[in-house]
Amino acid sequence: MNIYLIGFMGVGKSTVAKMLSDKLDFELIDTDIEIEKRENRSINEIFSQNGEEYFREKEKELIEELSKKDNMIISCGGGIIKSDVNIANMKKSGSVVLLEASPEIIYNRVKDDNNRPLLVSNPGIEGIKKLMKEREESYNKAFTHKVDASKTPVQVVNDIITATLTLGDEFGNIN
Repeated sequence: MNIYLIGFMGVGKSTVAKMLSDKLDFELIDTDIEIEKRENRSINEIFSQNGEEYFREKEKELIEELSKKDNMIISCGGGIIKSDVNIANMKKSGSVVLLEASPEIIYNRVKDDNNRPLLVSNPGIEGIKKLMKEREESYNKAFTHKVDASKTPVQVVNDIITATLTLGDEFGNIN
């Protein structure tokens, strides 16, 4: 079984994934970092040189590959749920946990991060609200569990373990 963490940029997927991976002793993959390694360039470079469609294809290939493995924590890029194929592959191989936070919390977390190409064309809280609204239907279609990511990372990890009941019984919460 895998645990896929989905949600908008800035909800804490990377931080929570690392903690969850350590707690459960599962392999950790961050899809954005993995694609950057495989492409030997940044996401910003991929977007500017090849476009979003190319990047989304690389995401789809990676999710298909990862869905054939077990005992992984997979921190997914914010737009990975734009593909029904990705959603199907994630659901067939594990739990898909949607981390949610308000646009204001997200803005405060990402406002100084220059590695967010979609925020360039959709700046500020209003841009975040617009992008979140565009993805809302896909997020709702994708998740098997939903967790409030406005809490501390430790609380979020504990909520994920509790939400994915089979793991909660085996691993318990962290302090």
